[in-house]
Amino acid sequence: MYKKYLIALIVSFLFMGQFVHATCGSCPGDKKDVKSAFIEEIPESGKINGKALASCGMCNFDTDDKSCGLAVKIGHHIFSVENVNIDEYSDSHAKDGFCNVVRVVNVKGKIKNNKLYADSFSVK
Repeated sequence: MYKKYLIALIVSFLFMGQFVHATCGSCPGDKKDVKSAFIEEIPESGKINGKALASCGMCNFDTDDKSCGLAVKIGHHIFSVENVNIDEYSDSHAKDGFCNVVRVVNVKGKIKNNKLYADSFSVK
């Protein structure tokens, strides 16, 4: 008998949890306004500043490059990175190198002619 009540209580809490949307309490939550930690769009100015995914364009992002080169993924677009060497942070072909892993980076720079001209580039 006790088990039936416990199961019913757990199930009811699970269903109620589906309808709860956390807000501050004084304002309605906006389920459509989802924020992303990553840069998703390129502004008209081309200037970006934020987090992106970086890796070897040829090895991991399937670009048409003929050799290994650093690239970032912003939204659904892949951009080659200028001003930063793929081996600058570690050997690109090492176990944790850009040819073997995709890493989160903080990047600041400008997109021009499908290339990212990086002013700053740091690996997380």
